[in-house]
Amino acid sequence: MTASSPDIADALCSISGCSVALNVPLSGFTTWKTGGPARYMIQVENREALRDVLLRVREAGVETLVLGNGSNVLAADRGFTGAVLRLKGSLSLVDIDGDVLSAGAGASLGAAVQGAARASLSGLEFALGIPGTAGGAVMTNAATRTGSTAGVLREVEVLNVDGDEEKLTSFADAYREPLVPLDNIVTAASFKLDRAEVGAIKARMEEARAKREATQPVGAATAGSVFKNPPGDSAGRLLDACGLKGKSIGAATVSPLHANFIVNVGGAKAADIRALMETMVSEVKDRFGIDLKPEVRLIGFKEER
Repeated sequence: MTASSPDIADALCSISGCSVALNVPLSGFTTWKTGGPARYMIQVENREALRDVLLRVREAGVETLVLGNGSNVLAADRGFTGAVLRLKGSLSLVDIDGDVLSAGAGASLGAAVQGAARASLSGLEFALGIPGTAGGAVMTNAATRTGSTAGVLREVEVLNVDGDEEKLTSFADAYREPLVPLDNIVTAASFKLDRAEVGAIKARMEEARAKREATQPVGAATAGSVFKNPPGDSAGRLLDACGLKGKSIGAATVSPLHANFIVNVGGAKAADIRALMETMVSEVKDRFGIDLKPEVRLIGFKEER
């Protein structure tokens, strides 16, 4: 952050379709319910405002983070000294045209899944229960055993590093890897789906919901899976084999239901969760010689990724 960057708040407030708040706790915007203050919390309502905001913050040398539902991040207790962008308004709408579903980057996956089902469109059922946004799904290739974002993705609209609009149509279906360059900001995504009977779609959704509720701590304060699965194995299996279910540091606890989930059982600090993650990595390394890699993004830590 440059010396002049605190002065950008007034400039940002002058942009139509944009609102700015200062020093907003990230704990209210992450599913782990942790995180200190974001220096700038910026809500953006449309592409034009987003482009103007990005140009202003980049000119000021302010680090930028687009935050969806906050379901795949661990925000540090010290907070984030940059600008957190929240995509709302026209950037969070879902639209259907024939067998193509289009979603703004800020649209929840739940809204997209339900919208597709109502329109008798199949292909997004795998995403039911993933507490993210369309933009987040693109940046993580959100997936389950029954499908992936890349498998149904048709087109992604982005703002590139120069603030220009681009449309991308070719994607590599790699496990938990971003489907567009990391320096691009996703503004919308469209999905090519298949016609199907509503009853059949809802049956698959119900099956996915039941399985998730039986195997994961649904409704608890988690960030989803903490670690990526190593090739040919399961992070949850490895962690369970180490006897880590129920392991706690402070108010952060490895879920007794699924060893690859950490639950904030009430008042956990980000430091507690980070320390528990390090313990889990160490235990698996010692027993199996495997280095687990975090699936969650670390925000505001010295070792941010």
